[in-house]
Amino acid sequence: MHRRRRLLSLAAALLVLAAACNESASASPTPSMTSTRVGCLDQWPASGKVTTTGPIPQLVNSDLAPGDTRLLLGLIDSAGYPLNGSQWNLTAQLYNLATDGCTPLAAAAPLTFEWAIKDVRGFFVAPATLPTGLRDMGIAVSGTNETGAPVSIHFAAAVAAYGIAPHPGDLAPTIATPIATNDPHGLAGVSTDSTPLARLYERSAADLLAAGKPFMIVFASPAFCTSLACGPTLTTIKEVAPAFKKLAIIHVEPYIMEWNGTRMAPVMATGGGLQPNPIAVAWQLPIEPWIFTVDAQGRIVRSIEGVVGAAELRAALAEIAKK
Repeated sequence: MHRRRRLLSLAAALLVLAAACNESASASPTPSMTSTRVGCLDQWPASGKVTTTGPIPQLVNSDLAPGDTRLLLGLIDSAGYPLNGSQWNLTAQLYNLATDGCTPLAAAAPLTFEWAIKDVRGFFVAPATLPTGLRDMGIAVSGTNETGAPVSIHFAAAVAAYGIAPHPGDLAPTIATPIATNDPHGLAGVSTDSTPLARLYERSAADLLAAGKPFMIVFASPAFCTSLACGPTLTTIKEVAPAFKKLAIIHVEPYIMEWNGTRMAPVMATGGGLQPNPIAVAWQLPIEPWIFTVDAQGRIVRSIEGVVGAAELRAALAEIAKK
């Protein structure tokens, strides 16, 4: 059973490192890995280290566990500044370092660059299927940067035994989601989006599940998302939505809110901090933004953490539109 966890800020997951060197720089903090490694030991640095031609990787996934997932990879330079790689050409290969550090788990997957905040910060995204039992995962990134110079990065990441959020194939939670017409403040009472799309607040997830209707549900708080990525994510949703007029898309604020006289505002926890609301708890969100697609049988089809581009959203919506 998944454990209930408090929502984490994507900003905390995106912390950059202040110092590094080419041969043995610090990588993203990961849980310690104690497995004995097998094969090609000279290719794989110790946990928490990276071998690189320059770029320093940061795997920002908050819910890395066996099953279908997406790798979210940030790159920074030696001064700690993000490298936005829309002109980069990279692939990633994954290894189980506890069984065979020489043989990849699958063919190299292209890393697609997506903006989290347009022209400010972006990440490389790749689909991946992690096998059961994988704990000490090697990640080899190769390709070229915007100048055509070769890029080679090797580092390791810990994989949890079980995930937090619902995964593809899981049944969707049956909890109701807010509908604007049921709120005395209308759209302003259910969304902190400054330009809400009314269509995203017309249906409840519970009603759609009961009716056997597929849908997409988006968890994001444009006004209070500490990573600043929620607004851009919702903007992309609104840009893609018109192409899927017959398909239900729902936006849900993930925090406990109250009306302050003019707008919704978060109810802070004792000692400070945003508090996940019952809907976010039911869906077991590790962070926000997060997107799920659900088929007509009420099962999760895709679980999309954080950064997502228009092309991936269109593919996800088209997939459930056919079901």
